[in-house]
Amino acid sequence: MSGSHIGWTSPILPKLKSPDSHVLITSDDASWIASMALLGSVPGNFLAAFIVDWLGRKICLLIAGVPLTVSWILIIVAWHPYVLYISRFISGLGVGLAYVVCPMYIGEIADKDIRGSLGSFIKLMVTFGELYSHAIGPFVSYNCLAYSCAVIPVLFFLTFTWMPESPYYLLMKNRETKAMSSLKCLKRYATEEQLEEDLQQMQKTVIRDLTDKGHIWDLFDIPGNRKAVLISFGLQLVLQFSGLAAIESYTQEILEEANTSLSAGVAVIVLSVLQLVAGVGAAALVDNVGRKPLLLVTTLLGGLSLVVAGAFYLLKFYMSVDMAGFGWILHASIIFYELIMALGLNPLSYMMLGELFPTNIKGVAVSMANLWASLLAFIVSKMYQVVSDSCGVYTSFGWFAASCFLGIIFIIFMVPETKGKSLLEIQEELNCKKKKQPKSMKEIHVSTIV
Repeated sequence: MSGSHIGWTSPILPKLKSPDSHVLITSDDASWIASMALLGSVPGNFLAAFIVDWLGRKICLLIAGVPLTVSWILIIVAWHPYVLYISRFISGLGVGLAYVVCPMYIGEIADKDIRGSLGSFIKLMVTFGELYSHAIGPFVSYNCLAYSCAVIPVLFFLTFTWMPESPYYLLMKNRETKAMSSLKCLKRYATEEQLEEDLQQMQKTVIRDLTDKGHIWDLFDIPGNRKAVLISFGLQLVLQFSGLAAIESYTQEILEEANTSLSAGVAVIVLSVLQLVAGVGAAALVDNVGRKPLLLVTTLLGGLSLVVAGAFYLLKFYMSVDMAGFGWILHASIIFYELIMALGLNPLSYMMLGELFPTNIKGVAVSMANLWASLLAFIVSKMYQVVSDSCGVYTSFGWFAASCFLGIIFIIFMVPETKGKSLLEIQEELNCKKKKQPKSMKEIHVSTIV
């Protein structure tokens, strides 16, 4: 649902700006239509922080589906650009809710051995939604695309209604019986002993987290929480300053500079398909390779691809070198950059939000991290055009590449490996409470955990 809203602007804005459009818009209108979803995600992030521990993860995700559905209705009936502004802002509310609650929900329902893979599906499905809009939009009418996208939330309501609530949330609310029922639904083939042990592990985590009710200042008072804030905010800074939002927003315009036989519109569809493949690869790799190695490799390769793209622009515009016949280099570097970001840094920056924070402040923490990401994305998208117009587009790409290389240093020294660790083990490591014990002692500790 979120991805289809994000990808909708690429094929539709050119149609709306055409003389025969039923809603005539200017270039300024188009820029607002494209950016209003980012603006709407800010209050969506705030709202999620207040209701996720009150109503629960499942109910919040169902609520997120409402504005994502209403937005399509407004798009279908739109008669003025202002209606499209409102629809995009409303869709941003839903996207903001979803981006906060999805990592929490998946992080709490997934087994630790597959938590990384399932968490990567958040960005994978956003990419699939973008591909859905990109692939259908150029070949159908305005209303036909809107109706096609409106089908997705209908399917969501029909299917997600039957999913269980997070057992962690149910334990927070002292609903132990329902928590066990939820756990049985999530782990249908586990034995009673395994379910009891898992529930006891969850109880210990929840009791530890809720000994003192979480407050926003706990993010900075407790050493482990401070480290989690630094890691999550730092990863988002690296991701957004690598230029992802700007490059995705201007992909077609960037690729048109290549002047190759492959049209920019078709190249965008090809790119979306490759991003989807990369998302599948990320889901497969993250629990095998690990979070940290995948972050390091993709950030390094992303930085190198940005250097190549920046060098192309430098030669063409600053040094006035004739780059005819070499446009494929720009196509390849931009496509490779977005592909490699979809393989690691992009999904992991969001997926790890569900792993790093304790239960009692997870809602507030993930909301703040997503708010930070939305603001950075907005700033980078706006500043890209400003910097490119005043200093040259190669300057923007130099800035993006430098951010990636500095991000490698940050990842090496600050980001922990969370592969194969329970949420409790991650918290103990962040708070420097990990103790070396003989294997037999560890087994005894686990067996008598409560």
